[in-house]
Amino acid sequence: MWTVEEARERLKSYGAKVTIQRLGILKLLENRKDHPPAERIYSEMREYFPTISFATIYSTAQLLQDAGLMQIITIDGKRVFFDPNPEVHGHFRCEGCGEIFDFPVEGKIVDELKSCAAHNVSRVQLYLYGLCSQCAEKVEAGSGRD
Repeated sequence: MWTVEEARERLKSYGAKVTIQRLGILKLLENRKDHPPAERIYSEMREYFPTISFATIYSTAQLLQDAGLMQIITIDGKRVFFDPNPEVHGHFRCEGCGEIFDFPVEGKIVDELKSCAAHNVSRVQLYLYGLCSQCAEKVEAGSGRD
């Protein structure tokens, strides 16, 4: 993970302006372990910047991803989620509760996936779907009543 100061320096070295709105988004993401949807970031940012637009949220997300500070997750096909952990890892989405969980992915697996493509791969995102342990327990408990 990164601190806001480290992120500020990364943006500067990337050649991007460090605006007050970008700093606000960085502060919202700093030390987060969850994967907030863009709508939540927008809502939280409007408390401090009432005139901020969705376009600013999305363009900042793209900039932060390009600068290696976060990942944009499109795991449910409907919404955009922010993942402030830029390290290589996978995402599991529970089809019961909708929660998104991180899981580790070994570097050699990523290298193997990249080598399968006949192209120059710049980024790998691995999504798995199923039931989290809590939802699976609920299903199991519910099926035992018959």
